[in-house]
Amino acid sequence: MSEMILDQASEADLKSLVEERFGHEPQWSLARRQSAAEAVLNLDWPRLERTPLKKRKLDQLHLFKAPPTPSRTAAAAPEGWAEIWLDNNQVVAVSMPEALSLQGVRLESLTAALDDPDVEKHLGRLLGQDADKIAALSGALWQGGVFLRVPARIREVVRVSIRSHATAEAGALFAKNLIICGAESHVTVTQRLATDEGVSKTLLSENTEIIVEDGGRVDFGAIQQCAPTVEGFIHRAGALGHDAVLNWSIGEFGAGLVVSDHVSHLDQPGAQTSSTTVFFGAGTQHQDYSAKSYHHAPHTTSNMVARGVMKNKARSVFTGLTQIEAGAKGSDGRQKEQTLMLSDDARADAIPSLIIDERDVYAAHAASAGPVDRAAVFYLTSRGLSEPEAERIIVHGFLAPVIDAIALPELRDEVWDAVERKIRA
Repeated sequence: MSEMILDQASEADLKSLVEERFGHEPQWSLARRQSAAEAVLNLDWPRLERTPLKKRKLDQLHLFKAPPTPSRTAAAAPEGWAEIWLDNNQVVAVSMPEALSLQGVRLESLTAALDDPDVEKHLGRLLGQDADKIAALSGALWQGGVFLRVPARIREVVRVSIRSHATAEAGALFAKNLIICGAESHVTVTQRLATDEGVSKTLLSENTEIIVEDGGRVDFGAIQQCAPTVEGFIHRAGALGHDAVLNWSIGEFGAGLVVSDHVSHLDQPGAQTSSTTVFFGAGTQHQDYSAKSYHHAPHTTSNMVARGVMKNKARSVFTGLTQIEAGAKGSDGRQKEQTLMLSDDARADAIPSLIIDERDVYAAHAASAGPVDRAAVFYLTSRGLSEPEAERIIVHGFLAPVIDAIALPELRDEVWDAVERKIRA
């Protein structure tokens, strides 16, 4: 069974495909896959108020072709970094500094780590497989992805790079990543998602779960630059222990459709999370983003900032949610979202939301979406600049406070490069 189209498949077909592809896995993993396969046809596509999916005909995509052959080799990792390369979700190479290996840092394909008790314990803990059809498909058919575990109390910062690439053969890609940061360790992760320019229409589902144990810190940065033919669903979630820290830095630039979110669960007192999102849409791209922080414990802190630019006929939706539960006294949750539109045909929605069930807290939000200031453009052109040059300066000024705040220098430079390409597009 080398190929399958969803609207022609039965539950028996899906379960047979799971058995064929993944029957060699541990029983617990195979059982979860079969449970997800049983649910696929009974679940709806994600229900997104401002992003209708019916016209996108996702049920006509090829769910699973024969596993594509990796098409490239990995380059050398930056000095001191651990790096893993994936081609069509298959690990091409892993580079690990000897010093990290000796301290017990583990970086490999998630598929190869299924015998690890921590994988069974945590995989699917934050991103289940019963939310909608995409979640169930991912639960049944995920292949490859990354497992990273950093033991407790490693003195130096552990730096890890994840490079994931897809070719024109892909069809549909379902991947899961699991990152576990031990107590009082500090991990920096940069993830790059990209495809060939000539890739055919592809369904991309990428799920990342991050567990940050007591006193640990994870700085997670990602940049997505997939081809316009990609329909992407990218979900990330983190669970934070006592005094743990999780910082998100997200750059979203590619894909014809992208539905992306990152969620922080502040489970224990003293947990802190921040998120910085930069996005830029052009052509007919449709981008639906959300950032969410759930304060489950007292004296927890969250701060989210997002800035985006829309041009041509692009459309964006950004939803921010801060929820402070009863009992989470002394918590502080803030959010700010802003979108700049460079054309009359572009559209942007910024939707902030606060749910506060405790009195002794601080919470605030702000959101705006509006066109470029034509007076500013006129002023700059009157000083000898062309209109494209004037808009470039305005875009740089608008995005600079957010991009320059990205704590990961290598990711910051790549985000600026992506902004330049979108301006010229």
